[in-house]
Amino acid sequence: MVEARSTKTRKFFEAILPSMIEQLNLQNSRKLLMVKVDSIPSQGVTIPMEGLDTYLVVINKQDITQMGLTLAHEMVHVKQMAKGILKSHAKGNKWNGKLYSKKTKYLDQPWEQDAFAKQELIFRRAIA
Repeated sequence: MVEARSTKTRKFFEAILPSMIEQLNLQNSRKLLMVKVDSIPSQGVTIPMEGLDTYLVVINKQDITQMGLTLAHEMVHVKQMAKGILKSHAKGNKWNGKLYSKKTKYLDQPWEQDAFAKQELIFRRAIA
């Protein structure tokens, strides 16, 4: 489900999401994926909604190409969470069982390094 005020943005996301889901091998996921475009302080965020078996991906409103890259980045986080590689923890996040505190610098977080390394290729394949 994609929620965006702009029909153009909604149609763009609906066109590229199937490819991203396939590239990340998430076709058989039983969880619902909700994507929302809104004004937020970061470029994007992925929120696991455990009680609802849902991942909420919120993308900051920006130019369409940047939103596509951000969506690809956040979809990597969906995969990380779906596979149990990335887990939320009261003191920070666990990556492959290792706890990283909330004080860990953004670019030192391995889940962010992984998402940045993959986002452009996923996006380019989705729009090809």
